[in-house]
Amino acid sequence: MITLLLTFLVNFIIVFSFWYLVEMIHPVRWKALTEILYSLQVPVTPESVTVLLSVLTLLIPCLLTTTGLMQWFICRINSCKKPTGEQARRLYSAMDLVCRKAGLDPADYNIYICDIPMWNAFALGNNNIAVTEPVVNALYIDNIAGLIAHEMGHIRKRHTRLSFLMYVMSSFGEIVIWFYRQLARFFQWLSFIPILGWITCILAWVLVVQIYIFKFLLQLPLFLVNRFGSRRDEYAADRYACEIGLGAELYDSLNFITRGEAEMSFFRRLLADHPDTQKRLSRIRKYLQYGY
Repeated sequence: MITLLLTFLVNFIIVFSFWYLVEMIHPVRWKALTEILYSLQVPVTPESVTVLLSVLTLLIPCLLTTTGLMQWFICRINSCKKPTGEQARRLYSAMDLVCRKAGLDPADYNIYICDIPMWNAFALGNNNIAVTEPVVNALYIDNIAGLIAHEMGHIRKRHTRLSFLMYVMSSFGEIVIWFYRQLARFFQWLSFIPILGWITCILAWVLVVQIYIFKFLLQLPLFLVNRFGSRRDEYAADRYACEIGLGAELYDSLNFITRGEAEMSFFRRLLADHPDTQKRLSRIRKYLQYGY
């Protein structure tokens, strides 16, 4: 929850800077905005309008994250599609196995195949799980089920909902940064004009500095999530797979996918969103042997 609040605060600052710029150029006085401010008994000023616009820009999309459209959108932009043919048979068989072990209804969840050349599986939104093509084509159905069980753990423990909200909020911060980057390029292009070029050059450098500051701020919540949240969530999802009886299958899958992988260096561990695989395997092995 702290990282979610920090994500909101960081993106609020970035979005606020954009709407304040708009307000200075052309004041926004939409009827709906002024009515909201009047109902809150807040004076209609450039600052209050900018604050309200910034809050609405971040919160309205977050309120829509549970809708089918937003769930579909997040799957599409991650190259997820419905499986067909033999791949569909393998994935649906693996999903049925997971749901049977966990006492869940397969109809409540969506399974996708992801057309990227990586060995991976991941959960998206509220009830979506994607498995990449190399995994589907190479692993046994039981081993695919082990990976899906891990991702189901993320969904059942609501890890993906928090990350989805953070993703949606950060998207607007990224859009504002993209806008500032284009504006800086435009000012740099104008720098060749005598006299005016000095002014636009200064403005371009101000925007560049602002972009770097905003990029750093956007990375801060992600760093904290990776350092303190995501790794804990990975262990919790591994434990979920073990608890429903698919720990051995998950162990074999991770062992196969990461074969030959070297242990992470200190700096890689510092920035990685997943714990070291060997440590995960050690914990899974301990749970399978001793039940804790």
